[in-house]
Amino acid sequence: MARLRFGLDAELDPYQLALAKQTNDKNINEKMCRYMLCLKYKHADGSLHAAGSAFYVMHGQRLAVTAAHVTSAAGTNQIVAYYPDGRQSDVITLGEDRIADISVIKVDATCPLPTVRHTAPCVGDTVYLLGFSSASKLNFTQGMVTSMEQAAIFTTDAYADNGFSGGPVFNLHMELVGMVLGGAGFVQGITNQQVRCIHVAKVEGFMSGIMAAFPEFV
Repeated sequence: MARLRFGLDAELDPYQLALAKQTNDKNINEKMCRYMLCLKYKHADGSLHAAGSAFYVMHGQRLAVTAAHVTSAAGTNQIVAYYPDGRQSDVITLGEDRIADISVIKVDATCPLPTVRHTAPCVGDTVYLLGFSSASKLNFTQGMVTSMEQAAIFTTDAYADNGFSGGPVFNLHMELVGMVLGGAGFVQGITNQQVRCIHVAKVEGFMSGIMAAFPEFV
């Protein structure tokens, strides 16, 4: 098999490179999916339908992050969170920033996982999206940061279903770089739909304010 040469002596087998990447992708999915919560709207008649995604950020807290349009769309319906271990509970919305589209919710189960590291995204970065489809199945997709926009918004060409709203965006190092907001439509003749995401700095800033306002959940 042909090998890729780097400099005078270094060479890499493309198959081994692809295998290493696949192993890393699987490792990211396995570790980061444990931070995910599936959100559903519970109607007065007891029926449920998919609402969106949410995720833990900090160890030991009963707080999770999602998109404000997910919580605000609940209206008079109760929002129910489904945990990775199969449990479920009602959630309480502690605060919404409807301009930035960020919401912090209080859940019953504390985060048993390490606090998520975070860093700023850059154009060209490989990123991974986690989110629940309309069928409430957890999906893991991959793409690249394609642009940085105003107001701390960036876009990616990674696939996202409707239920991905409020889900996290991670990089190759399993660092949080942002949160999924929704589709950006078709951009300047590009055939693949772009996904809009909010910068992690905005998410962390809003969450810090909620933590200061509700210290009993920290």
